[in-house]
Amino acid sequence: MKSSRLVSVAASIFLALSTVTTNAGTPVTPPTGNYNPTVAWAIFGCAAGIILAALDANARQHRQLTPYEAATCGVAYWFTVRNP
Repeated sequence: MKSSRLVSVAASIFLALSTVTTNAGTPVTPPTGNYNPTVAWAIFGCAAGIILAALDANARQHRQLTPYEAATCGVAYWFTVRNP
């Protein structure tokens, strides 16, 4: 515990005394070309939907997702009527 505190104190002192400068006033230019962030959000959103649905199905019903539920990115799991 003491060593982690010493490391954090040493890192804070090192960062406080460092000579790193930043240019906060320079504008950020958007990427050029055929960059579409929607594709990346859809891929990671689908993966997150499958993971969240699988975690809920495992915790509540002690089962895996069906192939149909996984193919719909977990959306079918949330909107199907479950029998208690």
